Amino acid sequence: MKDAQKPDHITLNTLISRLKEGRFVIPDFQREFEWRPWNIKDLMRSIFLDYYIGSRLLWKGKKENFQALSCEIVYGYDGTTGQHPWNYGNGKPEYIVLDGQQRLTALYYAFIAPDVPLPNRASRAVYFVHVDKFMGEQYDEAFQYDWLSKRFSKIINNREVQYAEHIFPLSVLGAGGWDLPNWVQGYEAFWKQAVSDAQSANDTTKAEIAIFHAENAEAFGEHLKGITEEYQVAYIELDKDLEVDKVCDIFTQINSRGIRLDVFGLVNALLKPKGLQLKHMWREAAPRLEFIDTGKMNVYILQVIKTEGLDLHF
Repeated sequence: MKDAQKPDHITLNTLISRLKEGRFVIPDFQREFEWRPWNIKDLMRSIFLDYYIGSRLLWKGKKENFQALSCEIVYGYDGTTGQHPWNYGNGKPEYIVLDGQQRLTALYYAFIAPDVPLPNRASRAVYFVHVDKFMGEQYDEAFQYDWLSKRFSKIINNREVQYAEHIFPLSVLGAGGWDLPNWVQGYEAFWKQAVSDAQSANDTTKAEIAIFHAENAEAFGEHLKGITEEYQVAYIELDKDLEVDKVCDIFTQINSRGIRLDVFGLVNALLKPKGLQLKHMWREAAPRLEFIDTGKMNVYILQVIKTEGLDLHF
């Protein structure tokens, strides 16, 4: 089919806006979101350092395809953990994510900061940048997350404290509107005022430190502007008129830079055109195997499903 695959790219700012609008949905044959908190942190580091983060494979959707693939909303959208049909809440579904779901969901979690815990965690994680360490090129220490401890809850709700401690919450990027420029202007103004106060007190040492931070604040603001407006995220868009079985076939052949397709994911993709919703069966079977801590969990779940009466043959 001519133009069945169209490579393209969008800015980070546009991608965040589309995530907030609920334009991306996850097909039933995709695995659950399962990135570790440090994986998300590393992704944020890559973006801020202008590294390539891989491409997404998207299928331009239509209502019958959203329903045929039992698409679910991105993890965390509208405060949910993803297990809702395509038309849930205020979402405006447009694209079915065939590859890059883990990274896309990680972007949503870090920048939009939904009030839900990460998978298999009791607490919500909040991501932020230590501006002073970032500007000092201490990149390994600059990107961090916190489990919304009592101390950090006070920081996240108080911009004066954020400015004083050089903490930039990534949720500011996801807030949209004037939130980002207001934060940057406030940060710069905070340290310019510190310069003025130190000079009035004839404290040369404090004045020099404050001048340094004020200059860093301005430079960091320029860096943020560049990230949001110029950083490009690549994707390939499949034509919306492709058949479901063809799309499932494409999915099984993906060699992703993310978490690779395993036995469970492969069987799930192969079964989908037959009308079998393996992920829902997985969710029912999983609690029986909670006592097992193993990377082969999906294989064992398949065995439990089989004992329930589904004989898997291809």
